[in-house]
Amino acid sequence: MCNRASTLFIFFLISAFMTGTLSHAQMIATPGQAALGGGTAYSTGLSAHFNNPANLMIRQDHRRHQVSLGIGGVYYSSGKPISNPLRLPTEILPYFAPDDPDTPAELTRADLERMFHGSNRYHQTQSYEIIPVGYTWTGQNSANSIALRSRGLTSFEINRNWYESGDPAGDPEALFVRFVNENYQVHHELSFAMAREVTMVNQWHSGMNTLYVGLAPKVLFGGMFSQIRYRSEYQPTDNGWLNSGNLEVLAAGDMSGYLEELVSSGNSRMAFQNHLTPTSNMNSSGIGIGLDAGLTYVIPLGDDTSLSPHSSEPLRKSLRFSVALTDLGAIRYTRNPGEWQTRTVMRPYGEINENTVRYDGKPGELLRYLQESSAESAAFDNLTRTDDSAFTMQLPTEVHAGAALQYRWFVSMVDLNYRFNSSDFRTDGWRLSVASEIRLLGILPLMGSIQMNPGGNAAIGAGAGLDLGYIRATGAFRFFRTNEENPQWHANSVSALSLQVRF
Repeated sequence: MCNRASTLFIFFLISAFMTGTLSHAQMIATPGQAALGGGTAYSTGLSAHFNNPANLMIRQDHRRHQVSLGIGGVYYSSGKPISNPLRLPTEILPYFAPDDPDTPAELTRADLERMFHGSNRYHQTQSYEIIPVGYTWTGQNSANSIALRSRGLTSFEINRNWYESGDPAGDPEALFVRFVNENYQVHHELSFAMAREVTMVNQWHSGMNTLYVGLAPKVLFGGMFSQIRYRSEYQPTDNGWLNSGNLEVLAAGDMSGYLEELVSSGNSRMAFQNHLTPTSNMNSSGIGIGLDAGLTYVIPLGDDTSLSPHSSEPLRKSLRFSVALTDLGAIRYTRNPGEWQTRTVMRPYGEINENTVRYDGKPGELLRYLQESSAESAAFDNLTRTDDSAFTMQLPTEVHAGAALQYRWFVSMVDLNYRFNSSDFRTDGWRLSVASEIRLLGILPLMGSIQMNPGGNAAIGAGAGLDLGYIRATGAFRFFRTNEENPQWHANSVSALSLQVRF
């Protein structure tokens, strides 16, 4: 690669800061991402493909080929007790492989206190990333990789008034407001990555210090997509309340067909069974393109000569600095796209009915939930399709920066990344991760990190593996501490690398 490649990457980096994006999902595909909170400067092989493709040039082993099978991770914001984190994949499966809808469960007062402890708003997010297969090969002056990846995110936010009744004896001018918002999206990627050494502008080389650049263009296939916004306002009157509600839905694929039948028939169970199946997210509803890109500057330390010409030795002692841009691109949804909206209707109520049914955010659940709600079913009275043209949604672009210090069996690293306009209803901002990896006997990598998220919330990552050279397997978790009266540790992420073969 030459100077034009680095110039192109810098242009993309600037573009990302100038562009809003739709969504964000936690980086949990590989155990290194879950345990280390990033690894922008340290990740190698297939772990670098979607994180920082420039690092494909960094040799972790003298073998030049790497086949990876069955890498995957899940994230569940509510988490599971630390005694049983392996249940997370089973808990998340129904959110992305929809089956017959469950019978709605009643929400207890204890559930409400747990959900809204110290806040008037509750949000929940589930996401997954799976890389079923990937192949990486490294030459003397270049490295390449090809991989498949599937990603999904479902997230909602709801306020406490949803489960409360208003007091007409209060402020006669005060509105009683309920809202619930949901985002759901799945897409699949076919990506090809390439990495090269960058020649300096004046052909000057600073000893063995080396700058790598990597680009990974990809083709994207959209699964189901929906974006739902509902707001219900109650104005006190002499005889009770005057209600106005507004429902807005943007959908594509099988989710749009589900809504269409739900509106026409009013039978939510039949609409679900006719349109939402375990394979719905495998039916392509749109196509797009994207790009991951990165730069890594490597300074070898001491007697490490792995960066010298014609060397095939892995890098053992180094200081690295990296920047990366991931998920620059967009998907255009063309299969059964639809935008739906209610016309505002004023409806009087003598009192506001409480919602006592639990809402979990599974596919199609919010639409069924509103349609069956005695208090909010008016949202469907005038729900009409206002537009059926194709629409475009941007990818969850993120900017990453990181540094790593490696000295034989010990690595220390720091990572920063920033997300834009996330769809998981959390605060945008920088995330900071401080991490390390220690290798015991050379074959047992142990990983750990502390990650500070926007708002000051902390998480701890931990992972371990078995690296026998030819074969490697790894697993990792990420934990957080609940802020309840009796704090407990929960796992919100689990990731595993089933098998990695080098030759």
